[in-house]
Amino acid sequence: MTPKPEDMDYVCFTSVRFRGKSYEEIILQLKSALEEEYKSKGATSVSPKIFLQKSLPDAIIIENILVAEKSLPQTHPRLYVDPLCGVAVLRGSDIFAGGVIGIEPGASKDCPVSVYACLEKFNAGFTKAYTGATRFLGNGLLVMERKQLLGDIHSNSGVAVRMTQPLVVCPSFQSCLFQSGNLVAQNLPSLVCARVLDAQPGQTVLDMCCAPGGKCLHLADLMQLQGTLIAIDKSAKRLNTVAEQAVKLGIDTENFLRIHCFDACRLCDDNGTDAGEPDSKPPYRPKQFDRVLLDAPCSALGQRPRLLTSSDSSSQLSKTASQLSSYAQIQNRLFREAIKLVKPGGFLVYSTCTTRPEENERQVSLALQMNWPNLKLVEQTPNLRPFGINQPDGSVGLVQKFDPEVPYDASDVTNACNYDTIGFFVAKFVVFD
Repeated sequence: MTPKPEDMDYVCFTSVRFRGKSYEEIILQLKSALEEEYKSKGATSVSPKIFLQKSLPDAIIIENILVAEKSLPQTHPRLYVDPLCGVAVLRGSDIFAGGVIGIEPGASKDCPVSVYACLEKFNAGFTKAYTGATRFLGNGLLVMERKQLLGDIHSNSGVAVRMTQPLVVCPSFQSCLFQSGNLVAQNLPSLVCARVLDAQPGQTVLDMCCAPGGKCLHLADLMQLQGTLIAIDKSAKRLNTVAEQAVKLGIDTENFLRIHCFDACRLCDDNGTDAGEPDSKPPYRPKQFDRVLLDAPCSALGQRPRLLTSSDSSSQLSKTASQLSSYAQIQNRLFREAIKLVKPGGFLVYSTCTTRPEENERQVSLALQMNWPNLKLVEQTPNLRPFGINQPDGSVGLVQKFDPEVPYDASDVTNACNYDTIGFFVAKFVVFD
């Protein structure tokens, strides 16, 4: 693999979940489509490696390709994007108008532009030249009239630049294969997390913080649309996206998947009894669910790719100490609610997309101390990145911690894909009466 630039932490692999078709059929379609797509984006000398992840029967891994920067011309008029848009480009996206914050004179529709992400503070607009640190992301074709970009920035929408020579070549999720519902883009640790919960057909399962919906819809497939899957989130807007994705994938949102806008910190009705059938809507009585997934709100410091400044910080990482401490507080509240909702003998999975011990190992230790012996860590299947945590009885429970900072052998891509991921944490508990 090509060494990574110091100011850009990109991910070497894209993971996708396939559904509805056989692996062999999907691979044939995917190889043909990706070879054509990669060549159209300048990766003409290398075919992407595509393979089945060894421990996940529905996961395909695709190698992303870093193009030699010196091979890409940087002589076109410059177009500047914000850091979030820059990160999206590193994930294979074209550039939408809302992400554009500046453009040099001389650029017009259907002309090539050199795309740069702004890494420091900026004011959106086109009246002053940006002089801060940038990261070159590749070249593209401006497909929007310049006067549209020069108008009201906040009202612009649609694709502004189609990336024709991206620095990082990876699958575009706008392709027909992804639009068909046969392939679902999902980070590898998230695919692991849903399988660790071990939700079975016919069970009653709760996803406490379900948006944006990837794990929830994976659980639906694993349950074969049999039983009841409750999806909770406090954001109505994000829940609408979950519902739209469910309909697109052919998932029953009336009888099987039930989506509710509710504050998960108040999800358990402590005054209710634990007898009878599960409630139709929140709040829920204690001990109603066979499986509970708590993919908790977190600092998201494990998210990748990232664009870094010389001081090893980025707009994605500029969180204050008070902001960071607030995540642990809400995670603790959600943990307490989750434990009360699990049936005796049922499983609870806690996960985050951060590597901070305060939001991961510390939360697990606190939960065990407060609820022992009615709560115990159990082994996970699959377990790609085992990490030990001591339980109150002195035994060591295995959690999973995906930390991209851990060194690994990059020569074996079938193993490297388990390491070069987003930062993520998974703990699985069994709850006793």
